[in-house]
Amino acid sequence: MREINQKRLKYFREVLVSGSIRGAADALNTAPSVITRQVALLEEELGLVLFERQSRGVVATDAALHVLDYWKACQAHQEQLGERLRAIESMDAGSVRIVASEGFIGGLLDQVVAPFCAAHPKLSVTVDAMPVGELVGQVMEDEAHIGIAYNPPSDPKLRVVASAAAPTKLLVRAGHPLTKLKGPLQLRQVLDYPLALMPPDYGVGRLVELLAYAEHVTLHAAFRSNSVMALKRFVRSTQGVSFVGAGMASAPEIEAGQLVTLDLSHKLCKTAQVRLLMREGRPLSVAAGHLLAQIRQTFTVFDPAEAGASSSKS
Repeated sequence: MREINQKRLKYFREVLVSGSIRGAADALNTAPSVITRQVALLEEELGLVLFERQSRGVVATDAALHVLDYWKACQAHQEQLGERLRAIESMDAGSVRIVASEGFIGGLLDQVVAPFCAAHPKLSVTVDAMPVGELVGQVMEDEAHIGIAYNPPSDPKLRVVASAAAPTKLLVRAGHPLTKLKGPLQLRQVLDYPLALMPPDYGVGRLVELLAYAEHVTLHAAFRSNSVMALKRFVRSTQGVSFVGAGMASAPEIEAGQLVTLDLSHKLCKTAQVRLLMREGRPLSVAAGHLLAQIRQTFTVFDPAEAGASSSKS
């Protein structure tokens, strides 16, 4: 059996309902010869006779009744698809996945994702933290709709929707000896203190490795974790220091005065960027498009005025 031509099913169904070729032709406002031809082609596709021709019209065969059931199922599935598509258009259904550098998860949830989920409770939003290389790969392979990456590599397959300066800073506890020094810090000034570092496959970790290479120093990690929360706890509890992106400036511990961010003098630290990414040419669903716009407009990481205010606090 060859693939069934859906348009021919419409002619078939009308003949079945009308009981005659003439009646179907009148109902569809077309010539009887068109109806006859389309039904004959459908019978040829199926390899079965659908109607017995009689003097007063046609009589459906048993095969025709099975084809009618198939047509009804097709109509029901089409209606169901239409309802699902309308639900997606109205954001009453569907899913969106965001992948982000770990340091931006807290602010993203508080400022954008939680309010968005509250406004659209029937949507499903997933946010995953991951290393920058894996993050970029997930966006390029359409495993994620949206990416928020710290210092990602450039790639022609990526579209940068928004970008903002996110200088790398030194994170220390309040009252740390380094807070008494004036001006941006040299890397060598921090080496006397235990270092808490991100793995090198994360954006901050990769930049710190480049910084060490540029300064011709070897960094020894007293503590290493891919969790920003773990790094903050280590710094808060010791004389240790860590490196973070400027997006950390809104962390509760900093706002509460428990932790402080300090400027670093090297130009690599000043040129770091946070970027809002999607795959070049990917059509987004209505929900993903709205969420992307909300991140661009509402997430303070991409607000120059807010970024400037945060920098002045540190």
